[in-house]
Amino acid sequence: MKAQMQKGFTLIELMIVVAIIGILAAIALPAYQDYTKRSADSACLAEMSAVAKTSLADLLDPNGSSSVDLASASSNFVACEKITGTVDTDLDSSDFTTTAVRGTGKDISCDLAVGATCKID
Repeated sequence: MKAQMQKGFTLIELMIVVAIIGILAAIALPAYQDYTKRSADSACLAEMSAVAKTSLADLLDPNGSSSVDLASASSNFVACEKITGTVDTDLDSSDFTTTAVRGTGKDISCDLAVGATCKID
């Protein structure tokens, strides 16, 4: 009588595979969460940069209005929260800030006096 070959995996082999998958998940999940927070910050930075450049163009346009409505601009946001700050027609103290909805919690600020530049603080 021939001996039958055992088929399948042993319990220890399955436990090793589960442990490896668990270790990989423990490393990948925090990295993924950090990546999504940084990408949310970048998306909000892009939205704020567009608002800053539009605001600066409106203020510098001789035929345009001399005021910028930040409340209506922030109602169209997807990645940013509500804008806080001021926009003055003289551009000396025109700056505003916001934070990303699902970001790292850092403020994103824009300054119109230096060419509508925005940065993550």
